Amino acid sequence: MLKKLGLVGAHIGRSRMAKLQSYLADISGESVQYELIDGTEIEGFNPETYFHTLAAQGYFGVNVTHPYKQIAFAQTAGALIEGHDRIGSYNTLRFDQGKIYGANTDYSGFKRGYQYRRPQQTPGKVLMCGAGGVGRAIAFALCELGADKLYLFDINQAQADSLANELCRYGYPVETIRAEALPECMQSCDGLVNCTALGMYNKPGSALPLDRIQTQAWAFDAVYTPLHTEFLTACQQQGMQCLTGFDLWIFQGLDAFEIFTGTDVPATEDLISTALGWLD
Repeated sequence: MLKKLGLVGAHIGRSRMAKLQSYLADISGESVQYELIDGTEIEGFNPETYFHTLAAQGYFGVNVTHPYKQIAFAQTAGALIEGHDRIGSYNTLRFDQGKIYGANTDYSGFKRGYQYRRPQQTPGKVLMCGAGGVGRAIAFALCELGADKLYLFDINQAQADSLANELCRYGYPVETIRAEALPECMQSCDGLVNCTALGMYNKPGSALPLDRIQTQAWAFDAVYTPLHTEFLTACQQQGMQCLTGFDLWIFQGLDAFEIFTGTDVPATEDLISTALGWLD
């Protein structure tokens, strides 16, 4: 049966998710039709009702990206996977008899990507910038991976405080910091993480001061367009082990495909190499 799928987001013309999902369908014998649905190009677009519109139009499910993940969460009837609801944002939705159910494959995908790139290594102390939709998922993943402490910064202090409070509810060691404390905090951390939009093609720059990237062990940038952001380039120049936005993208895409089709496609070196070649 043909499954109608899509990606809902803003300014997603460079996304390769349609190519990934179609490729996974081809190699696994599934049948999907995958579309890019850019909210900025739809007249009168209202994300608070649009997911129900897609369900009524016969879509089987959709991926969701910036800036609609937390809005998507509010439209759902429940979680597809136990525990994903505590994150407070969904990037994968399934439609079933007029109801919407969600999962967060940023959360599961980051865990898989981290373990793939840094097997047997815990995150240590981590400074993370960005407490929005993807930030919430990465924060929970880092804590479950055994981070010694997570320091959160967001220019929206209320957003950082909200995420910190949620993490504290589950007993995770977390603390919010102010902008002026970023340089000093960086020096005491093992990992540096960017979960803001800074670094994207249309939003150049870095959320973290590049001149303070010196002694940390590893870094991750959720941005993958471009793959090599100013932040990750500076980290690589200092000899840090780097996880790119591609690592998150490929593993969350694999998890989403399994949710849509029930087929688990292994993350082989050939698959990862092929998909990496699609990015610019």
